[in-house]
Amino acid sequence: MILSWEDTLEGAQVPDDGRNVVIHEFAHQLDQDNGPANGAPWLRGRGRRARWARVMSAEFGALQQRAASGQPSLLSDYGATDPAEFFAVASEVFFEQPQQLAAEHAALYRELSGLYRVNPLSW
Repeated sequence: MILSWEDTLEGAQVPDDGRNVVIHEFAHQLDQDNGPANGAPWLRGRGRRARWARVMSAEFGALQQRAASGQPSLLSDYGATDPAEFFAVASEVFFEQPQQLAAEHAALYRELSGLYRVNPLSW
């Protein structure tokens, strides 16, 4: 992975704006661990994968609707591009704005917390 140093510094300047190129690109790397980036990183267990698919699909669809209608969202409209970008954008917000994500998108927060095996709310 190659990152622009300028974009890396810019993403770190405001630690709670929900925008961070390093987190975003590392999320893509995790997503590609099991093949092409598709918003579904490797998860252990069929039930876990099914729950992930349900939650992510619902949240992705909701973001697409908000973006299409011009409604504001905690998640960047760029995440409405495709499931891989949705996962990366959601990861940025998970680490940089965990309180807001947990409050507005509780199921999404739980899925990301389980994937990353951390709870940023406790930091």
